[in-house]
Amino acid sequence: TMAKGLAGGFPAGAVLVSDEIARILSGGELGTTFGGGPMACALIETVIDVIEQEDLTANVRRVSQYLRETCVTGPVVDVQGEGFLLGLRTRRPAKEVYLELIDHGIFSGTSGDPHIVRLLPPLTLREEHVDVLAKALAELRP
Repeated sequence: TMAKGLAGGFPAGAVLVSDEIARILSGGELGTTFGGGPMACALIETVIDVIEQEDLTANVRRVSQYLRETCVTGPVVDVQGEGFLLGLRTRRPAKEVYLELIDHGIFSGTSGDPHIVRLLPPLTLREEHVDVLAKALAELRP
């Protein structure tokens, strides 16, 4: 799940391991179809630079907390997940809420749980975007 985001959708392979595991591995032990290509590596390096320069990890912490505080409204009874891998737990079937959000110009997703609307926003999501979501949710029937 992290390679697509790190390379902006360009084909890439990525594995994240702890320091303990990294000490055990040596160069050439792992291989991926799209691992190590110069274009993908340049893209990944650029994305990491932007994440650091724009402090997007702090943005995710701040805005995800704001979303938890403002989006329990309308049909939503809870916000679950970590960071921006989020699910809105709904009183009624998530598919209904998902379709109604589309009518408000908000694209989300459903999941294997019939009462979870899935949110996977970009790391650049801001409070004003969350306000649009919260307003739309408040306008939906519980």
